[in-house]
Amino acid sequence: EGRSVAGIILQSPLLSAYRVAFNFRFSLAGDKFCNVDKVSEIACPVLIIHGTQDEVVPFWHGQELWVNLDPKWRAKPFWVLGAGHNNIEAVLRKTGAFIDHLAEFLDIHIPARWGEEKGPIEVTECIERAIRRANKEE
Repeated sequence: EGRSVAGIILQSPLLSAYRVAFNFRFSLAGDKFCNVDKVSEIACPVLIIHGTQDEVVPFWHGQELWVNLDPKWRAKPFWVLGAGHNNIEAVLRKTGAFIDHLAEFLDIHIPARWGEEKGPIEVTECIERAIRRANKEE
């Protein structure tokens, strides 16, 4: 508490440990990583990256976490077609798409990238600022 982060990047996130092991659609007592019950409390832009062929943490975990985020903090998700749990970077290495997408998230959503020291900015405001900056550069 006390200091806020400017943004969060979640790669191959899980809804909860029990939901990975047992494919539950509800929370159970004792689940130490019940992210789905906490994600709505996040108050900064969130980028979720998940491979569509993930066999460790099913792809739908990333989708459900994104849906459960407060809409004002949802950055455009990065669903990596054909990638599994441990090979997202490898699948995208030749194209550079992984680094490009991370840079895009930082450029749009993180005020420090613009030389400003601010707390988190809602996604709609970030996008409006990015459009204004792009128009000035033209």
